[in-house]
Amino acid sequence: MKNPRPHFFVTLLLLTAAIGIWLGVRMKNQEPSSQRTPTATSVGQMPAASGKNASSAMPLDLSPAAQLARILDKLRAGTLSPGELDAFRRAILDGDPAQSIAAIVKFLASGQDALTGETFAPGKGGELGGAPTLRVLLLDLIGRICKTTKGNEAAEVSRALLEKKTSADEWAIALRNVAWAAPGDRAFLAAKSREMLHYQPWRQQPSGGFLEAFDVIVYSRDATFVTDLAEIVRSDDKALQRSAGMALDRLAEMAPLDVMNFLNTNRAELADKPFLRADYFSKADLSQAAQRAAVEDYLSRPDVAAREKTKLLAVLASPGSFAADALLTDPPPAEDPPQRSAGLMQAVGDWLKANRFPELNPSLQQLQERLAQ
Repeated sequence: MKNPRPHFFVTLLLLTAAIGIWLGVRMKNQEPSSQRTPTATSVGQMPAASGKNASSAMPLDLSPAAQLARILDKLRAGTLSPGELDAFRRAILDGDPAQSIAAIVKFLASGQDALTGETFAPGKGGELGGAPTLRVLLLDLIGRICKTTKGNEAAEVSRALLEKKTSADEWAIALRNVAWAAPGDRAFLAAKSREMLHYQPWRQQPSGGFLEAFDVIVYSRDATFVTDLAEIVRSDDKALQRSAGMALDRLAEMAPLDVMNFLNTNRAELADKPFLRADYFSKADLSQAAQRAAVEDYLSRPDVAAREKTKLLAVLASPGSFAADALLTDPPPAEDPPQRSAGLMQAVGDWLKANRFPELNPSLQQLQERLAQ
């Protein structure tokens, strides 16, 4: 009979080994995750982030269209931070011109808008320092961009806008944009300025842009506006009076011969404002033969009182001027050119020598003495 003991020991050894392997696998599976060694993984294989971390990891869209959309949302929600609007301006002006222009054109076509809290304020060179609405701000920016690129997009948008009454503020910047792009199209600018001037809803409640748009009249150099402006000077609205009076004065500076000829031809014009009329003749440059002739016609007119002529001679050497930032025109020079002073001295000497205006000799002599000092 065989001995069973060897078989028993073999079985026992196998069973013990199996139990040891089972316990080792179980303990390994129960090891805490914090103690496990991570498997090396490339960036491209990392699992995608989710939730809040995913949104913060995405880069901010800095395209002009995206920035415009964000600024519109903030303006409407009233969450705009101080300085953010100016930062937006700089970003649009410094960005890719084609993208900025495309974004602005698309936005303006959408008809959307929002108040900015700013006032309409022309700055140096006609660029707006303040715009009351986002649309006005964008019209200003596209005009400034196209002025640099020499593109026609701002003029095209502005001409289309001027076919309908959107707002006086928008019209003011649209007229400026057209003038920048087509400086010789003064007839169009004059026609649209006259249309704007006679649109009663805007005139009855003049906005900042409506008042600043009087400078487009000055730029047009159209002396026939004297009648319209003189009528407004007589109105009860103080803001309109001031803007019209300033425009009249600047128009006489920009187009002295045309204004003097208009006033000499239309003798009833400003007859009720004689000292104002004298001021407009004081803008003349007597070194220019045609302008000197216009002043001599005025001094010879029997319908002009002596006190009005005396007023002219009193200010002829140093006529006053309005100096302020405007949409289109530059402030007058601080000093008269030498030829103007020389022409005035020559004319006064000739008039006295020829006894051309005997009743004005005392005033002419006083003027001559001032000029000699």
